[in-house]
Amino acid sequence: MKNKNIKIKNIILINIISLFFVAALYVNKNLASSNLESVIFYLITDMADSDPKTIYIALIICLPIVILLSIALYAIFFDITLGKYKNNIYPFKHFNKYRKIYLTLLLIISFVLLLQSVKTIEYIIDLNSNSSIIKDNYIPAQKVNIEFPNNKRNLIIISVESLENTLFTKQQGGIWEYEIIKELYDIRNADNAITFNKNNGMYMLTGASYTTSSLIANASGVPVKVGTYYNGYKKDHFMNGLYTLGDLLKDNNYNNEVISGAKTSFGGLDNYYQQHGNYNILDSNTLEKKGYKLSKDDYGAWGFNDNYLFNLAKKRLEVLSKKDEPFNLNLITIDTHFVDGYVGNYSETTYDKQYENAYATTSKIINDFINYLKEQPYYENTTIVIVGDHLIMQSNFVNDKMFDNRTIYFCILNSANKEYKEDRIFTALDTYPTIVSSLGGTIENEQLGLGVNLFSDKKTLAEKYGIKKLDKELKKKSKYYDKIILGEK
Repeated sequence: MKNKNIKIKNIILINIISLFFVAALYVNKNLASSNLESVIFYLITDMADSDPKTIYIALIICLPIVILLSIALYAIFFDITLGKYKNNIYPFKHFNKYRKIYLTLLLIISFVLLLQSVKTIEYIIDLNSNSSIIKDNYIPAQKVNIEFPNNKRNLIIISVESLENTLFTKQQGGIWEYEIIKELYDIRNADNAITFNKNNGMYMLTGASYTTSSLIANASGVPVKVGTYYNGYKKDHFMNGLYTLGDLLKDNNYNNEVISGAKTSFGGLDNYYQQHGNYNILDSNTLEKKGYKLSKDDYGAWGFNDNYLFNLAKKRLEVLSKKDEPFNLNLITIDTHFVDGYVGNYSETTYDKQYENAYATTSKIINDFINYLKEQPYYENTTIVIVGDHLIMQSNFVNDKMFDNRTIYFCILNSANKEYKEDRIFTALDTYPTIVSSLGGTIENEQLGLGVNLFSDKKTLAEKYGIKKLDKELKKKSKYYDKIILGEK
């Protein structure tokens, strides 16, 4: 009985070692941009409505490798009985003799590799380092004098999953040999489009590198930081100290609404939108309660697909545009989420790679939506912002080795403010005051949160410190952030 228990423990140990090794390899190969902070954030908010397809694909890829590696390790370190022969298949008697030492080393090495795949060591170092960059530069938006014109403009923000400029052709400044998002390139280069940098886009910071964090950073001028004060992301007080774009527009009598292809309960987005702007939320969790139904063709990987999202947006605009108050409609796409995107019966099938077809389809759908808006009576009084939420996470599709200057897609259409300079260096922190200015709003000292109005001459923090230094400092612990922005009690 004792030998049987030892054998079971050895099998479990070898399986754990194999699992750690393969998981580290999978993350490095497919999710190189992942970090421990984003994992912790989703764990302390809500991961219940994540896409099971992501987990299934990881299991399908990794499980056979784990099994094969476990068999190989067991054959190396332990005697295997084959019929009446009791010999080690591979005559590695040295490994057999010192197996406790080697297995312990393998366990430690595999665990360290797994931790490093999500940049754990860097996270721990940053958590134990302090920076005053937020305290020195943060301007609470609720204390800033902001004025809107009497005839307030409507706002439509289209947040596109994993949209970066790398997807353009080489002639257009990207890395692709052929066009897959032609429409989005044409939109960005139209006469009335403002990009603030024709050759580049928005640079990504660590605290705005996954969907929830980027949506918050774009609308608040601060990154999402997960330190030791986790209560700052709880349901009843989600980042209490923030005064976001949603808060500002609500206080100026806007109707705030968000339509999300993914369920907003994932990552606590529903709490954020409810507490910062009292948005009317439309996702697959709330549709039926609000009189909308989904057919089987409307579903996507995370909720409903982009085709349904933009069709629903048209219906909602018919309602919102007839109200006396201006509207702020936020659309959050999902079809271009890793792994390999989502394709439905409405999707392009031009390309060999599914992910390319997903991007090509979303590009066409957004273009059709913009053309639809141009025909509407409210168009001339509506500012439109199209912005990628973060860089592509699937590193076997795009990674830093392919292109060392990756930037996020960003453009504004129909801006009230048309005076600006090109060649700006900016991040998600700067979109909040810039959007306010694009609506015709005037901002005292041109700054909200850590963000700077790109229509002004004031330097952004990225221009002041440089992207690398800014990112490095924002990763570090900030007691000021915990107390003032998260509302630590």
